[in-house]
Amino acid sequence: MKLQKYADYVDTYGGRDRIMRILYYSSQTVMRLFDDAPMLCYTLSYGLGKEDPDRLMRFCGLAVNFLDQVYYPLEHVAWAADCKLLKIKSDPWWTASTICWALSMYFMIFKSLRYFMLLRNLKNLVKPSHLNSGEAVLRRLRQAQLSELLTAARCFLDFIHAVHWLPTGFLWAGKLRQWHIGLLGVVSSLISIYQSA
Repeated sequence: MKLQKYADYVDTYGGRDRIMRILYYSSQTVMRLFDDAPMLCYTLSYGLGKEDPDRLMRFCGLAVNFLDQVYYPLEHVAWAADCKLLKIKSDPWWTASTICWALSMYFMIFKSLRYFMLLRNLKNLVKPSHLNSGEAVLRRLRQAQLSELLTAARCFLDFIHAVHWLPTGFLWAGKLRQWHIGLLGVVSSLISIYQSA
């Protein structure tokens, strides 16, 4: 009898969709348990951002690293509360981790756009010459600018996604439809894949 109920449930689009979402989000959260060490290594290697070209980029980079570093433990506590490993409510922990995610994306957008502007100013200083080196420098600058614009676009999509998961009443929180969320994720992932290719 229980098997028939399960079969009837997964025979509907809504039932399959719910099961796939549970599997997807469960695997995503468990996979994130492995993100702590790489994130800490990245934060330590970044240090105080002395390699960044200016103070605004350095501030944004430090803010992003701090928020990302805080995000993971908050998410782990929320996950543990959902799994009943901790006897606390998970909602405040999910909200706190989502705030870190949204703010991290916000600062990343500004950092990328600032770097784009610095590259544009640098590009204006480079004069194409009859030598190939001037053209090669301009080509690398254009590629770097495109990369920063794509990073800003990807982070903007992730920012929209993050705000959606905040408590209802804040900006557009809770107002996106499922296909909006899916589209945001797909486009953000495609940009990320393109950048890593």
